[in-house]
Amino acid sequence: MATDNTEDLYLLDGYSLIYRSYFAFIRNPLRNSRGENTSALFGFFRSLFLLFKQYEPRHFCVVLDSKGPTFRHEKFPEYKGTRDETPQELKAQIPIIEEICSALGVPMVRSEGYEADDCIATLASRTTDATRHAWIVTGDKDLLQLVSRTTTVLKPDTQGFVEMTPESVPEQWGVRPDQIVDYLSLVGDSADNIPGVKGVGKKTAVQLLGEYETLDGIYEHVDEITAKGTRQKLIDGRSDAFLSRDLITLAFDAPIDDGLSQFAMPQELAYAKAIPYFEEHGMSSLVRDVKVMTGTAASDVTTAASASAASAPAAASASAAAASPTTGSAMSERAQRRASELGQLKGSVRDGTYECVTTVDALDTWISDAASAGRFAFDSETDGLDSMRANPVGFSLCITPGTGCYIALRGPEGAVLDPDIVREKLASLLENPAHTVIGQNLQYDYKVLKRWGITMKGTFFDTLVAAWLLEPGVTSSYGMDKLATTYLGYSTMHYDDVVPKAARGSERPTFDTVDLENATDYAAEDADITMRLGELFTEMLEDRGLLSLANELDMPLIRILAEMEYRGIGLDSAALDTYSEELVGKLADIEAEIYRLCGHEFNIGSTQQLQKVLFEERGLKPRKKTKTGYSTDTTVLEELSADDPVPELVLRYRGLSKLKSTYVDALPKMVNPETGRIHTSLVISGTATGRIASRNPNLQNIPIRDEEGRRIRDAFVPADGNTFVSADYSQIELVVLAHLSGDPELTEAFKSGRDVHAATGARIFGCSPEDVSAEQRRIAKTINFGVMYGMSAFRLARDLKIPRKEADAFIQSYFSTYSRIRSFVDESVQSARETGYSTTLLGRLRPIPELKSRNRVEREGAERIAVNTPIQGSAADIVKQAMLNVDRVLQEKQLKARLILQVHDELMIECPRDEVDAVKELLSHEMTEAVSLSVPLKVQIESGSRWGEFH
Repeated sequence: MATDNTEDLYLLDGYSLIYRSYFAFIRNPLRNSRGENTSALFGFFRSLFLLFKQYEPRHFCVVLDSKGPTFRHEKFPEYKGTRDETPQELKAQIPIIEEICSALGVPMVRSEGYEADDCIATLASRTTDATRHAWIVTGDKDLLQLVSRTTTVLKPDTQGFVEMTPESVPEQWGVRPDQIVDYLSLVGDSADNIPGVKGVGKKTAVQLLGEYETLDGIYEHVDEITAKGTRQKLIDGRSDAFLSRDLITLAFDAPIDDGLSQFAMPQELAYAKAIPYFEEHGMSSLVRDVKVMTGTAASDVTTAASASAASAPAAASASAAAASPTTGSAMSERAQRRASELGQLKGSVRDGTYECVTTVDALDTWISDAASAGRFAFDSETDGLDSMRANPVGFSLCITPGTGCYIALRGPEGAVLDPDIVREKLASLLENPAHTVIGQNLQYDYKVLKRWGITMKGTFFDTLVAAWLLEPGVTSSYGMDKLATTYLGYSTMHYDDVVPKAARGSERPTFDTVDLENATDYAAEDADITMRLGELFTEMLEDRGLLSLANELDMPLIRILAEMEYRGIGLDSAALDTYSEELVGKLADIEAEIYRLCGHEFNIGSTQQLQKVLFEERGLKPRKKTKTGYSTDTTVLEELSADDPVPELVLRYRGLSKLKSTYVDALPKMVNPETGRIHTSLVISGTATGRIASRNPNLQNIPIRDEEGRRIRDAFVPADGNTFVSADYSQIELVVLAHLSGDPELTEAFKSGRDVHAATGARIFGCSPEDVSAEQRRIAKTINFGVMYGMSAFRLARDLKIPRKEADAFIQSYFSTYSRIRSFVDESVQSARETGYSTTLLGRLRPIPELKSRNRVEREGAERIAVNTPIQGSAADIVKQAMLNVDRVLQEKQLKARLILQVHDELMIECPRDEVDAVKELLSHEMTEAVSLSVPLKVQIESGSRWGEFH
């Protein structure tokens, strides 16, 4: 977004961006072939080039900190004293960044004795007026104090920059820009060792400034503050508050020449001079960025660079060819070499490696070549994110890494290729079961194509799923752009680069508005990068012994999940509307009873008002404290319920309110208008254990043990003439525990068909199973399931509401009874410590680096994961294998019955009524035989006309 005013000044907080870039990749640092960390280098220049592209600054400079102490250290010697020493790998990159900026011709400024923030404040205040604006690029909250009508902070974000204005600062921080200094003076800043007022948190600071406007105003009226604790904290922390204000307030008198001419950007930045630096440090993707910005072919850029780089360090061609960032994850030498090769490949329309397919002849050539290869990458471009409503705009293919095409259905000028012809040609390729299709999130493409008339039948390899198999704990970082950066060191085009964001109040343009050249560069790159990742991940999965698991379990499951999502499930919206009205009445009754008991009305949903009612008015003893006061979370309210009726009513109120908003009122709005059904998303990569997650809506979290949850499930119905069949594994995780531990007592209990919880109760309490009381069985059940989650005596005592000593005795008795389970727990932790990961029955790996943490809480949590993963992960593998088996046999028997839901250990099928008996028999056989264990798997099977009828 270039600004209209050519006199505007852009000030980039250099060290803020450098640090941010380094730590953004701290989990998986970017490294070149020499093993050198290049995270800061890559992130800094990637953001810098993005700024130049989006804002086209005419006046700009990188502002740097003083190399020595500043005036703040004189006021407060401990200033920034809590900061860890700058990592050596980061230190090494700072002079290189400065050198490259100098080579580019980018102005830089620093002033000894002053921080970059002070220099920025000085320049912004001196150079802005009613006609000239300052734009500050930083992630530092201190600089928000400068935001005004003539100064905007540009906060770096994953997709570009967020503009912090006088309107947006209060939305995010709760205070105006002119209150930021006083806000930080109250809450402090641990990063800079700014003390603040001890015990005053963000919410309290916002409230105080909302009422008293300034720090001075707060202290002028400190005696009027009714909250005794807050008042005393302010009194005790007065000197720290004003010291903090002195440290946070920026200086506007840094000795800097403020003439705009010194910050004028060259007409043409010397990009060519930066190329040898990028090559020497293995950042080939930045070379590509330069090519895109200058419109120069890669070979031309390199040649120009070679001719004009007398002052830059020489980069030998051999080392440049070998240099490419690799992932911080463990990679074999073979995989590292392949990542380096794949990351250096280039592709674009201009250099002929990407092609826009606009004729049937060209389409025939690509389809024929892909069919001959038998293995290709495929991607869809659509006009929306909802796969059950989106329409194709075009498709992309890649057969060989570094090449690709975009098959355009329509563009800015309208139709390009006849959709019927494209559909026929693509169907011949994608419906061929002999082909292997590589994709990124193929469940999306599968549903888009199925709605369009094509059912994909080849073998699938999904790079998203592969990345999750390699790093299952990073559940939010499997997007293609991130994977390309992490594993290939390649900077991709972003959607925002080609489709501009919508102006406020208008709809965002769709992909068919993008000119065909840019659309091709973007779409073909998607297929190309997916192909590269597919090749690399195949090698990495093989190296780690995960390729068979991927090919035989998770990849084949993609089609099944996509079909389940596509089919959806019926919803009786009228039943939920009726239930919603009932809940309104119930909530009103509970609300009235709470008000009656408390003697007045208040906002039950307000934590602060509830705190006042419970702990001040009703005199209940607080259990734990948070930054905003005494906790009123579920655990605390459950404990307080023993002393007072109000907490129990509040819990009931909260539960019904959440049920109403999350499900009862929300589900009818999620019914697809075309199908009349709910289409949840079933996510393979949603958990670290391997369990499939349900999202939008989450149908796995509907309560199952109470009448309210049953009423919601009761609204899920089959199509006319059909019925539901549910098959639920019985105590599958305990069965897996018995198998893995080999404990003879637990194994025998399952083999003999006894009530396992009663059997455990009998052992713990020294009586026969028949004499175990309901309360004793409840205790035994809690322990049985708690063991696999590493339940402590403290937690057991809390859950069962018994003395801790008694809980400890129960656990000791349990392990005496099932001695092999104690050994299994210890061996699981020890094995994970030695190898760095836990393993499931089918060979799935879960790295657990926290086992080596110095933090005791983190380490103990990791030990619980080491025990739980083999159990819960193996149970997840068994359910997945059962899904594959059931789907296969349903098709072999040519039944109309189909899987529609998977919830925890339950599979649900929708089928014609005359197939119910056959389906029950099939489910019983395929699910109990899914995996061979030493302990028999058992399944509870039911049928009904509503989901709520089951168990």
